[in-house]
Amino acid sequence: MKNITVTIPDEIYLTARISAARRSTSVSALVRQFLESLDDDPDLDLGFPDNEWAANETDPHPPLFPV
Repeated sequence: MKNITVTIPDEIYLTARISAARRSTSVSALVRQFLESLDDDPDLDLGFPDNEWAANETDPHPPLFPV
């Protein structure tokens, strides 16, 4: 599992903490859920087809973005 650092204004952090508390979860869990939801977003176009690297078994570590 990877850790990331995100810098946000204090007001947004407070809103996220309150929202997480109301859901009995953490801010990290809210962020994780949001990032996981990006995979289901049909409007999100990263510029490469789905499963582009799944068929390429020669490279076990494909680049994050096409070159």
